[in-house]
Amino acid sequence: MMTNPDRREGSNFIPLVINFAQREMAARYKRSLLGWLWSLLNPASTVLIYSLVFGVFLRTEPPETANGQAEIFAVYLFTGLVVWNLFNGVINGSMDWLTGVMDLRKKAYFPTETAILGGAIAAIVQTCFEIAVLFVLMLALGNVSWTFLLLPFILLGAASFGLGIGLVVAILNARYRDVRYLIGIVLSLQFFLVPIVYPIGLLADPEVDEFGVPLTEPIDTYGLPAQEIVRWNPVSEFVQAAHDVVYFLEVPSLGRVAIMLVAATVSPALGLRYFRKRSMEISEEL
Repeated sequence: MMTNPDRREGSNFIPLVINFAQREMAARYKRSLLGWLWSLLNPASTVLIYSLVFGVFLRTEPPETANGQAEIFAVYLFTGLVVWNLFNGVINGSMDWLTGVMDLRKKAYFPTETAILGGAIAAIVQTCFEIAVLFVLMLALGNVSWTFLLLPFILLGAASFGLGIGLVVAILNARYRDVRYLIGIVLSLQFFLVPIVYPIGLLADPEVDEFGVPLTEPIDTYGLPAQEIVRWNPVSEFVQAAHDVVYFLEVPSLGRVAIMLVAATVSPALGLRYFRKRSMEISEEL
């Protein structure tokens, strides 16, 4: 009886995954004058724009850092963006990585998930540049500790969580091209449901004095449980964990670590199962 080739030993395809990663890295900024410098300029421009809107115009106050001397909104924003850019990049990239190898898939057999895994590795490599800039920035501000060493593990968890989602939407997008636009809308909304451009404390109930009178102006959420929505968002846990280890120099709570572990393991497991079940059908259709 013939065995399903997708069930072969995964290590046999490691060189193929690495090859796809190298291919993606070589093609990402091909024929670009600045090349991989764009991997820093793109997030830098985002930080500048959001810092101007939320930090200057709306006067959003960043929380106090561990050393109490680096309360710069752009720093708080950049810390969260490093996580978000990787999560967002893996999901959006998965759709391109799958459609980009369909012609090759018709000529020779290979597990199409290797293309997506390779693309995810390329996205992680790009994130390493952002990690380096963030470390230098925090070092210059004197707000750095051994907890920074936990950031790569948090980012790997966020990438794994995004990969599981990416495997599913890649299949759906290959069949229904409207999915790409729908995912764009969902991720745009999701961005503001994660404490990146605002501290999570902004959604907390206002402090009251001994007579029960609010000491601060409550945030109008139009009857929506905004704090609960943000807190129960798995992406928020990864972003807040990054703030913990980089900005506050704290080890994330056990509860937060547990949520991240579940998200980082269950998502890719379910995503890969769905992908392998549907990828052959997609290959025959395209």
